[in-house]
Amino acid sequence: MRVVIPSLSTSKALSFCQELPNFDRDDTYYFDISNVTNYEPLPMLLVAAAIRQFRKDRLLAPWQTQLQYADNSNFQYACHMGFFQSAGFPEGKAPGEALGSSTYIPLTKISIRELQQQAFESGEFIDQGEIIEKEAKRLSKILCQGQDELQRLLQYLLREAIRNIPEHAETDDVWLCGQYWHNRDLAEIAILDEGIGIFKSISRNHVHRTYISSNEDALRWALKPGVSVAFIPSRGQLSNDPWANSGYGLYMISEICKLTDGWFTLASGDNCIRVYPNNTSACPVHYNGTALGIRIKPSKIEKCQSIIDEARSTGEIMARTIKTAFKEASTPSKGLLF
Repeated sequence: MRVVIPSLSTSKALSFCQELPNFDRDDTYYFDISNVTNYEPLPMLLVAAAIRQFRKDRLLAPWQTQLQYADNSNFQYACHMGFFQSAGFPEGKAPGEALGSSTYIPLTKISIRELQQQAFESGEFIDQGEIIEKEAKRLSKILCQGQDELQRLLQYLLREAIRNIPEHAETDDVWLCGQYWHNRDLAEIAILDEGIGIFKSISRNHVHRTYISSNEDALRWALKPGVSVAFIPSRGQLSNDPWANSGYGLYMISEICKLTDGWFTLASGDNCIRVYPNNTSACPVHYNGTALGIRIKPSKIEKCQSIIDEARSTGEIMARTIKTAFKEASTPSKGLLF
């Protein structure tokens, strides 16, 4: 059976992820990318993950899924970025094999557990939050084009996106990819996990189960400030751990995207929420895990901390109107620690 992969824009990738599980069963699937002319970070992560899940669900042997393509510059770019091997095909570089440059981070899989082990073996006895902060700093320097304020904001966004995954997704593995388009004044970071998804995560807290009854509800509430699986009625943030969760991560990321004239995409389960500067939209998808697409305009960044402060201030005011929310952002959500 021939499966046509569309041009890898975000909207078309979301549609592809929804449609792929519904294909009829066959002995061999030919994934045709001959007409794909663009490859963007979030679509690459999503489509690769969807194909991995498709193979797993149907117990397909490697030879039962094959790639059809035209060997052109677009194909070579996807090979270099590690897109095909991340989807399970033999073509191109392995994920993370390309060194990256000032304009891109290739599809890369990192294990937070392995980062902890490496730190321990090198004699660094630091907690998980600091390890994630260091990794976010390393990755942000690849894309920042030597712009200090852009580097700091990218580091913050990466850190906030990654640090909740081990706690909420029940997985230590993170997929990510990034691109800087200088001629479009855009920087994009995409982050994806193959964990339990937002609905299952937030539903672990009985407080939230009383008013969150659907997957789309869960995504919309997860984007509100202070809404966290860690919330307990009549109690504040009692932990002395500076990295303790306060439920502001996704809100802060989406608000910063709006303040920098970008967009934010959150996909989990059967729903996707897309946040723009002046509106929010929803669309169907099918993804067993959680995927984030983060786009900002570097020209809109003068002072990183000022943008973070504006988003936090608005969020803490909003959180006061939500009974089941933490009223104050955690120390990391207020800015960079180093």
